[in-house]
Amino acid sequence: MGFGYLLIGYIFAFAFSLANVYFFLDIVGAGVMLIGLSKLSQHGKNFARAMLLDTVYLFLCLLRTVLPMLGIIDGDSAWLYVLGLLITLVGLVLQFFILAAIYYIAEKVELENEMQKARRNIKLLLLYGIPYVGCLICSLLQINLGVIGSVLSVAAIVFGYVVLVFNGILIHSCYCRICLAGQEGGERPKSRFAWLNTFYEKTDSMFDNAYLRKKKEQEPAEESEEEPGYRRVKRKKKSKRK
Repeated sequence: MGFGYLLIGYIFAFAFSLANVYFFLDIVGAGVMLIGLSKLSQHGKNFARAMLLDTVYLFLCLLRTVLPMLGIIDGDSAWLYVLGLLITLVGLVLQFFILAAIYYIAEKVELENEMQKARRNIKLLLLYGIPYVGCLICSLLQINLGVIGSVLSVAAIVFGYVVLVFNGILIHSCYCRICLAGQEGGERPKSRFAWLNTFYEKTDSMFDNAYLRKKKEQEPAEESEEEPGYRRVKRKKKSKRK
């Protein structure tokens, strides 16, 4: 349905950017997210808005990489810092629309737990984003906050990782619990890699043994204004052994 691509892309695009580790991972992550959001965009307007923002995010990340390579701007140029600030702002708004879309789709399939997590994560995102952007603006304007600025910067980075972990768990939960119509009881096909099957078994058990969908796409059902094109995954009850 797209949540798997979204999860992988989200981790690469945002987690490594906070650690200042750069191997074009933000570009790769934004591209993978774009694949997932393009699949999810037909299931909610907020997913479509997130897809447009991800396109902008990808373009800005490409500019930040290509312009210094071509020598158009210097590596220590203020314009490069401004570009980084724009990437941060777009990334925060992008995450907001992803969470808003998850809240809507979780409400439609009556996943109360995911709705509450999405609402909580939106609040955490705002609490993290506002001071973090404030620190970046102060740094751009060369406003020295002294020890307070250093503490706020470290706290923002740590809190940012907390937000990323919570968002990643939420997206994975949606990956396990929401599927396309007609695939409610689909089991995950076995992988040829034993370690991958073991990983899937452990993660599935974390979500009440919610079985994931088959990769093979089914024929689309007839569209209805009342029924969405996605469903809540049905749990299979384990029979008690005597």
